[in-house]
Amino acid sequence: MKSNNFILFFLVGVLSAYAEKFKVTREWKYINFTWPTEEVYRAAEANGAYIPENNIIAGIKHFDDYFYLSLPRMKSGVPATLARIPAGMTQDTSPLLEPFPSWEMNKLDDCDSLQNVQNVEIDPKGQIWIIDGGRTDTLLNPVSRCPPKLVIFDIKKNATTTAYTFPNNVANANHSFLYDIVVDDTDSGYAYITDNSGTDPGIVVFSVKDHHSWKLRHSQTMKADPTASAFKVNGVMINVPLNIAGIALGPRIHKSANRIIVDEDREVFFCPVSSLHLYSINTTVLRNEMNSLNDGEYQGEVKDLGLKASQTVGMTMNNRGILYYTLLSTNSIAKWDTHTPFQTRQRIIARDPRFLEWPNSFSFDQSGNITVLVNRLNRFIYDKLNLNEPNFRLITAYVGGKSYMYDQGYDYTVDPNATVTTTTENADLPQPEILPGSDNDPYLIPQPLPERKSESEPAPETTPVPEPEPKPEPNSEPVPEPKPEPNSEPEPEPKAEPEPTAEPEPEPKGEHVNQEQANHDDMSTDHDHMNHDNTMEDSKPANQSSVLIQEPVAVESSSSKLVCTLIGVFTACLLFAF
Repeated sequence: MKSNNFILFFLVGVLSAYAEKFKVTREWKYINFTWPTEEVYRAAEANGAYIPENNIIAGIKHFDDYFYLSLPRMKSGVPATLARIPAGMTQDTSPLLEPFPSWEMNKLDDCDSLQNVQNVEIDPKGQIWIIDGGRTDTLLNPVSRCPPKLVIFDIKKNATTTAYTFPNNVANANHSFLYDIVVDDTDSGYAYITDNSGTDPGIVVFSVKDHHSWKLRHSQTMKADPTASAFKVNGVMINVPLNIAGIALGPRIHKSANRIIVDEDREVFFCPVSSLHLYSINTTVLRNEMNSLNDGEYQGEVKDLGLKASQTVGMTMNNRGILYYTLLSTNSIAKWDTHTPFQTRQRIIARDPRFLEWPNSFSFDQSGNITVLVNRLNRFIYDKLNLNEPNFRLITAYVGGKSYMYDQGYDYTVDPNATVTTTTENADLPQPEILPGSDNDPYLIPQPLPERKSESEPAPETTPVPEPEPKPEPNSEPVPEPKPEPNSEPEPEPKAEPEPTAEPEPEPKGEHVNQEQANHDDMSTDHDHMNHDNTMEDSKPANQSSVLIQEPVAVESSSSKLVCTLIGVFTACLLFAF
């Protein structure tokens, strides 16, 4: 009996070790689209409606067989601000983006169409909640032709069900920047939206039932912390106060050692980008419009949960109460079980200076996978994207959870002696005993990071791709290129791997349509397997282990590798036990 328990213990350990093994499933050197015709594409290139280096992916959500991607119009030359790609297994790791719902619905300067989408949410019914900031070209020369609005579009019916324009006192057309959204279906539905405005940040609340909105402000927790406004991402200095951005909605189900509580009053987690603190506020506060009267400051309680190891831009919650969030300056993804104390139970699950350069957004699918969108925003804002190397990636791992929106379907085990309660009041839940983890993930106690060596490497000699031809960078840039830090060393040159044998792909019908496929042929042999190298060791604080990212390949099932590994470990355990 002891032998069987011993074997089970090791199998569970192997499952835990493989549960968060990230791999690159999609990547792009630049973004291109499924154009209606060759003539339309050529005209867009010629008149500046499409400028490859000005397109960036900011948000991602999964539904059915697609990833839905938002492309904010931070610069000119972005022909579509919302698009989608197939999410299933494919040999094309750099697919063209299909404008969604259509090209017509992405028409610039048409206020009935989508103008500037930063993020979206998709509920279990297949409704995509689209926050449209209205203002375009926001990074350099803002244009405010259309007001901010919320559009709810039924994917299955292919029809808009709600189009709501925010009043000026809630989301000002000239300075609001609607950033992220979570959806709470309590009492016929609410949406909580962060406003990253430089002058009037806050959380915008929209009531579906009343078709009405208001805004809650709390300067102490929603404005940038001046002491955390300067930080570096792979040697690029970010030194600007960035207000509230990321947001996550906590689960209804709270559990502890002897209690299960189903609570309609949930916690909303948030933080400014320029901050090392994580905060939360209860949904009862947000749903009470009285807390936002007279454009005044909310005077009630906002919880300061503690310190993080770095600045955060994206966060998400799964249906089991696990919060995932980005750590920008350390090129990391972290997680925290919200049923445990934040300060001592944060853990890094992925860390890589090459493949996690500015992780920006998250998405869950229905199979327990989490996908991280990485977009190198730190380079994009300074016009430093190199279109001859990958700039945008989707990185996926199995974590065993779904989106927070499926929390009522979470199967939890109830102890025979546990008390199950349904309430609308907050309760102080007794916390279970905190035991050290066995997976070597570090507990993240914030600490100053050592000065990092530059991780830049010389760009490989490549033949420029003929179509589309990116415009050359101007001689004078708005922001000077940051100088490399002292003692910088180039990253070691990866060893060349034998090129895999593959059948030739069919000739594309149009040059522009499959340019990313041509780029991928070079891409497949350029990437080295990630190892514990000096670059990664230099970039991590003491007592933190690096979690590596697999190189980009055509999407493949990770379950087959896991089964083989389990068989090997199971056999070894049997030999050891008997």
